Amino acid sequence: MATIRALLLPLLSAGLLLPSAACSSMFGSGDNGNVRVVMTASDQASLAPSLNTDGDDDDDNDGEHHTDRFLERVETANVTLASLLARNVNGELIDLDMDLPTTIDLKALANGNQTTLPAGTLPAGDYDQLVVVMTQVELTYINGGAISLTPPGGGWTSIVRVAPFTIVDGQDATIELQFRMGGAFRDLNGAIKFFPDFDGKHRDN
Repeated sequence: MATIRALLLPLLSAGLLLPSAACSSMFGSGDNGNVRVVMTASDQASLAPSLNTDGDDDDDNDGEHHTDRFLERVETANVTLASLLARNVNGELIDLDMDLPTTIDLKALANGNQTTLPAGTLPAGDYDQLVVVMTQVELTYINGGAISLTPPGGGWTSIVRVAPFTIVDGQDATIELQFRMGGAFRDLNGAIKFFPDFDGKHRDN
């Protein structure tokens, strides 16, 4: 929990999360609903700042094309998902209680597959935001070789805004996290950079 707080502190300072945000252990333990999180991918560009390889300005599609070319050389792109939090409408950040960390292959998602994360729970209530924390990326290449990407500060943190949704005690809810592949991987003078970004929505069961 201390690690997550350290990761989220700069976001709190920047006003991206409400000042009252905190970890779930600081709030009441109300009745829970069951949460199923499904991971998919789209070819949309990441909203993160872009890098390019030639020093020229990128247009909106260049990062997407660069990621496409990069993924053609990669056999697997495994990212470690360390924690998921949900913000309720009172501005409180609450851990989505599930068996984490877990590993997701982004190359498989890019090929049209989807992955369901371990079953989780959230206290009953209304929510409008998710926070995804990732701690490692392992890349293996089709022609051999592998590299590991480790984020500065201990984790990549992606804030995912979603339309408000309700968790009901004892009922099931499904949330889709769609990874934006476009521009997610950039090669800058031989150094691979990772810019994770997601779209999120609540699915009807």
